[in-house]
Amino acid sequence: MFLNTKTKILVVDDEKYICNLIKDTLGTEAYDLSVYSDPSLALKHIDCKPVDLVLTDLIMGSHSGVEILDAVLKHNHDAIVILMTAHPTVETVISVLKNGAYDFLVKPFKMELLKATIERGLEHQSIRRENLELKGQVEFLKTTSFSSSIDNNIEKYLINLVKSCKKEIGAVAAGVIISDPSKAELNRKVYESDEEQYIGEVLDDSTLETFTYTKSPQPAISIREDAAGESKRNRIKISQPIFVGRTLTGVINILAFRKFDRVLSGEINILGILSNFAASSIANWRMYNDLQKSYLNAIKGLAKAIEARDAHTAGHTDRVSKLAEIVARHLSWEPEQVRNLVMGCMLHDIGKIGIPDAVLNKTSKLSKAEIERMEKHTELGLQIIEGIDLFKPAIPYIASHHERFDGKGYPSGLSGEGIPIEGRLLAVVDTFDAILSDRPYRDGAELKVAISEIAKNTGSQFDPLMVKAFFEVIRSGDLDLKKLYDCSEDLDSIPELQTTEKAPA
Repeated sequence: MFLNTKTKILVVDDEKYICNLIKDTLGTEAYDLSVYSDPSLALKHIDCKPVDLVLTDLIMGSHSGVEILDAVLKHNHDAIVILMTAHPTVETVISVLKNGAYDFLVKPFKMELLKATIERGLEHQSIRRENLELKGQVEFLKTTSFSSSIDNNIEKYLINLVKSCKKEIGAVAAGVIISDPSKAELNRKVYESDEEQYIGEVLDDSTLETFTYTKSPQPAISIREDAAGESKRNRIKISQPIFVGRTLTGVINILAFRKFDRVLSGEINILGILSNFAASSIANWRMYNDLQKSYLNAIKGLAKAIEARDAHTAGHTDRVSKLAEIVARHLSWEPEQVRNLVMGCMLHDIGKIGIPDAVLNKTSKLSKAEIERMEKHTELGLQIIEGIDLFKPAIPYIASHHERFDGKGYPSGLSGEGIPIEGRLLAVVDTFDAILSDRPYRDGAELKVAISEIAKNTGSQFDPLMVKAFFEVIRSGDLDLKKLYDCSEDLDSIPELQTTEKAPA
């Protein structure tokens, strides 16, 4: 059995009648009892089998109870060791207790006292194990709590999950495989391993198949001997399923090497708790993503509704999003920043839904009052998304894409690096698209005109570092300008901008 519920007790005393007396007394209890009158045989037992509690005489010829104590605690750090002696001294008692002994019995003693001491020791051990288990759970919750901040960072959560599992089990490797039941495919694999050779075992897809036809949350445990040099050890693999409701969603795989072929029930409890938290977090993450998609689809509808009011701006949002995303990746923005950028670009002109058609589609020059009305679209956009936490990352895009590097923009007159980097990037690509696109009052310009205008206004309207990155992207050929604007890529018209700084990520 991998999970032995019987407490393993070892008795060591060179006096056989003491061994027999204790054996008769404890033999009726629900213990797995091993008794030795030869200390050397007891040491061999300790070296190859796990123990929970040890009763040992202090003085046994050439051997001592301290030797037994040290050997037990070397391989069983939480074992209870009770020393017995007929000749106690204060110095001896203090010494063995300092070395890790739990208690001391003075011979002769009553069997009732022996039983009481054993029961007290095992209760102490149980409490200590439970405390370690709870401590592990608390540490896990500190680092992996998902309920307080449900967002797209599922990768970080899973990394913390496998780190916690590996640490709590004392494993050499841990991995988690997450599947998407609706698509019948794997969509996440994360691992933490001491050595590369263990990665394949904890990311083995076939471990999911073990639980395909069962709804049981019980783990699958395999143990086999593994030779490591001259010593033998046990290779222990635990696969803990993750169920969301009654649907198999993933599996946590743990690989550990131990001297003894033993998995504690407390360790299984920890894995069960961690898998439950993982199931809850994965379910929340999927609901969050579904909600996000619903919101984005609704906003896309609004954005397209705005564009539908003006045939000249059709596709503007999509084009600006594509341009900005490629530049952001060129700047090595983090994946989450890029996701936020796509949302921000999609929403940057959402405030125009509040601008009258007469102003939005006017074919002649706008009056001062109409210009002021048009400039209100940034504030209107912020009002539309106000109170929707999901769209908070879009705020700098909506609020600052019309700010100017020289401080002469709107709505806040920000300048230089006081303008959020999101706004500085969007200002470049938004203007570039506007120049190339048709408007009610003019036709779209040629590529060389757009490039010239961007270059001419670098340092005044635009951040030089953002323009430099944008031109680098165009020159690299990563942008298909022919497809986006039906124009030739005249790369010779793109100037080489010299800056003293690197564009920030």
